[in-house]
Amino acid sequence: MNKERRIQQQSPVEAEIPLLPQEIMVEILSRLPVKSLCQFRCVSKQWLSLISDPLLAKSHLKKTVSNDCFYSQRKRVIISSHNLYSLEYESIGRNGSFDENLVALELDYPLKDKPNGLAELLDSARDGFLYCERSEEGNDEFPVMLKLNLPFCVNQRNWVDILGSCNGLVCIAPDEDTLFLFNPSTRESKRIPDPPSGFVPNGWSFYGFGYDFVNDDYKVVKVGCGTVCVYSLRTDSWRIVCSFPYVDNVSESGVLLNGTIHWMVSFEDGVDCRCVVAAFSLEEEVFSDMPAPDIVNTSFEFVVGVLNGCLCVLHSRNQMHNDFWVMTEYGVGKSWTKLTLSLSYICMKPLCLAQNREALLDVDGKLLLYNLEDDSYKYLVVDGIPAGDGFEADTYLETLVSPNGFCRT
Repeated sequence: MNKERRIQQQSPVEAEIPLLPQEIMVEILSRLPVKSLCQFRCVSKQWLSLISDPLLAKSHLKKTVSNDCFYSQRKRVIISSHNLYSLEYESIGRNGSFDENLVALELDYPLKDKPNGLAELLDSARDGFLYCERSEEGNDEFPVMLKLNLPFCVNQRNWVDILGSCNGLVCIAPDEDTLFLFNPSTRESKRIPDPPSGFVPNGWSFYGFGYDFVNDDYKVVKVGCGTVCVYSLRTDSWRIVCSFPYVDNVSESGVLLNGTIHWMVSFEDGVDCRCVVAAFSLEEEVFSDMPAPDIVNTSFEFVVGVLNGCLCVLHSRNQMHNDFWVMTEYGVGKSWTKLTLSLSYICMKPLCLAQNREALLDVDGKLLLYNLEDDSYKYLVVDGIPAGDGFEADTYLETLVSPNGFCRT
């Protein structure tokens, strides 16, 4: 009986954190992968409190970006194709080769199971056919019944637009004009409120997303109908900041580099129309002009990218091309350097450098590794993504940064 009582007294109700100074605990935990830390949250309330602390998230992020080993281990490729998928960065180009059986992990994200308009049509179909009425020559009294054959491969999910990625947060639009900040690693998300009516009129808009280092704030930039407004995660609100000083014909999301979002734009310079790279500072919330390569004469046919920390300008449509330009010294127009490839493309997006220092590129909806030294390349086969659906890709880091637990002042 006494032995039984002693065993019960020694059985802990809840695991406790070892009695170590907090700074040491933060140092230890910041070296662990996010997946393990998310599992440790279930150990006890103390563990949950410590791992949910924004101070640990900042320490973990700092360790990730300052340590090459951690950075490589915690980097991921996110792929959108009527769904969101994650691809392990370290499995690409490991040890000078690549695994032909790369496997993409399907992600859970907000509004994932919300059907698109095609779902309602498919629900009304009978025997694989859709029936609808059509009036001939304006005669509504005697409509003609049409029988339409529906393809079985119609995807009932909305396309998910990836608007930007920064410090583990990805800005996505899983539905039209519906924005979320989403952490794929922790599965946390936050719905970004719509701008107040009158901020940006209805119509075509384009976006940018990034981090303001000075004010410790994540910001979404929305441009439409000549108006620029900024959403602040710290205040959870939108503000109109300025007018868009360029021709409003941008079709791609902005590219983040050095705390600044970049777009290829044009503006009327007297009689002529000149092309520049528009650089929007997230700290000062103002635009500045950066020179574009001399070859760029129409902004609509070029886009901006980033490769290995350098700004790039690439062709984006209409014809096949085999070149792009890299700004080797940020902000210096004379540093634009033309690179010629051994393959041609219509649309291309640089993603990152793989383990063997080859460039990972999204070329016309396919992933490939390109060796910039010997001009060789190889397409990657990714299992788990439906073939023939096309995709867009970006990169993100596995971090603890929470879109909901951000400190507000």
